[in-house]
Amino acid sequence: MRSLDLIVIVVYLIGVVWAGLASRGKSGDSDAYFTSKGGFTGRLGMVMVGFSMAATLFSGVSYVIYTSVGFSDGAGIAVSMLGFPITWVLLRFWFLPRYLAGGGSHPYDIIEERLGEPVRLCLSAMFILLRIGWMAAILVAPTLVLLGATGLGDEWFWPIVISIGVTCTLYTAIGGIRSVIVTDAIQFVIMAMGMLFIIGFIFHKLGMPVGEIVAQLVQGERLNLFNFSFDPTIDLTFWTVVIGLMIGNLGSYTGDLMMLQRYHAAESTKAAAKAFAINTWGVIIVCVLLVSAGLLLWVWFQNHPDPNLPENADQVLAYFITEELPAGIAGLLIASLLAATMSSMTSGIIALAGTLTNDWLHRFGRPRTSDELYRFGRLASIGVGALAIATAGLATVMGSLFQTTQAVMGAFFGPMVGCMMIVVNRWKFKPGGVLLGMGLGTATGWAIAFSPVSNLWVATGSLIVTLSVSACFRRR
Repeated sequence: MRSLDLIVIVVYLIGVVWAGLASRGKSGDSDAYFTSKGGFTGRLGMVMVGFSMAATLFSGVSYVIYTSVGFSDGAGIAVSMLGFPITWVLLRFWFLPRYLAGGGSHPYDIIEERLGEPVRLCLSAMFILLRIGWMAAILVAPTLVLLGATGLGDEWFWPIVISIGVTCTLYTAIGGIRSVIVTDAIQFVIMAMGMLFIIGFIFHKLGMPVGEIVAQLVQGERLNLFNFSFDPTIDLTFWTVVIGLMIGNLGSYTGDLMMLQRYHAAESTKAAAKAFAINTWGVIIVCVLLVSAGLLLWVWFQNHPDPNLPENADQVLAYFITEELPAGIAGLLIASLLAATMSSMTSGIIALAGTLTNDWLHRFGRPRTSDELYRFGRLASIGVGALAIATAGLATVMGSLFQTTQAVMGAFFGPMVGCMMIVVNRWKFKPGGVLLGMGLGTATGWAIAFSPVSNLWVATGSLIVTLSVSACFRRR
């Protein structure tokens, strides 16, 4: 990597950290630290919360995953966008009004109110396990980018992981949720602009008519959007992408504390709904851009064969950026990828610290003051970051980043969606039955993850088992 690129990366990341710290919330207030207490007001606040939701879902790991899947497998993954309008309708008219009407100052209060403390703690524990695994995966993503971009050997894996992880952890412990949301919003805009630049640059450098580019993609079977095969072992069929990813996204939007924190950060139910609509459009646009970039990268290397092209598709984007883009611009795009990943990791850290503080510490032992909870939350942020760093190596043994994230998230998202469905619909299921359903649902998800069946079915399978078992234990 060129010296100018390294300078740009360092300056850029310092600027992002400064922006986050400059917008941090009130010191000493645990509620403000974890939820911002509706502090994002007006149109700007609504937009920032919406972009923050999108950035949390489409982090730096998505930057890598969707381009690498587009590069290696074609445009089939883009069919997942068909599920987002359905997700928006469900969230806007079913979930948000019922969830936010439940009251409570913390995201999982509604669980305890309607199903009791054991179910709340079970859901909280699932969230902790889910996000520790997820953060390990998103630490691997920028590390692979840097290794591919710089040509460094595998011995640099852990030094890079530790450097990124420590930076994220310290920054989150100081800034709280307000800093996280502000930097998420900034990074989402920059990520979209970065993809637009790459797409435009490849078009310019190829110097080919659009019709010829499309013809090459068709000939290479890269535009086969609809594979209606019912074979459950195939990853990118119409059914696995639309249904499997939609259930996974529902899990993120309804049971994931990172998203629930953002609904509480909005000033009202109406503002939260509008923020979610902004998030939906943002996700659709960026997903299309990411997949398009992956397709154009495939066309580029078909016409410009490179013997040094990385075998790992997850590293192709970074390789192209550093080899083909002008000095300075390449550094800026690598920096935006790293910063997007860092923003998402900070979201995970603050959410996990929140659940450890409000779901666990707050209810065991003596009562704590707000200031004591605030101090514990900052310490918990440091502990969570350290654990994510320690588990990052596991993410490298579960296949590609796409397969890893679908397995880790799906096994927990299914039961989390099921639990939230039971709560917001006020279904009269016994808490013990719900706990059994969530446990068996998680086990089913992991069984699917380690079977020949596509990992995109993990969330769906775990949801079906969770609801089916829970429904067997109705209250009279």
